[in-house]
Amino acid sequence: MARLRREDRIEKQSQGRQLYASGFSYVDISKILGVTQKTLSNWAEEDKWEEERELSSIKPSVMKRLTLQCALAIQKGEPLPYKADDISKIVAAFDRITDSRKKAVYTMESVDGFTEYMLNKAGKAKGKTQEELLDLIKTIRPYFDAYITQLLQDD
Repeated sequence: MARLRREDRIEKQSQGRQLYASGFSYVDISKILGVTQKTLSNWAEEDKWEEERELSSIKPSVMKRLTLQCALAIQKGEPLPYKADDISKIVAAFDRITDSRKKAVYTMESVDGFTEYMLNKAGKAKGKTQEELLDLIKTIRPYFDAYITQLLQDD
């Protein structure tokens, strides 16, 4: 396989990281981006993709689910699946975040959901349609990221 230009490599690395964090496998990412699984593995190791995948799964919706699971266990008289104190600390930390930061977090969650939706569509598409969807993501995502950055700076 031909060596990628620096700009193309950076772009594909970024797309690969996003796809991986969204739950795609190396096999699927390889097909979508047209790079080898070995290359993806190297990028993932360099940029700690696994850590990003784990961090991307911790969102307000996850905190809510953990809290509700504890409430359900209490209602059923079962042992708690998580320490209530740990969940309480996480939720309290989130509550201390300023409103603009909360807005940024919720916006990031929405943008990530939209990006995942588009990447799934691109992953299922073929040829020109797949290219168009990926190009659309490449065009739109930087604006979303700039907006989120602005929200965080306004804090």
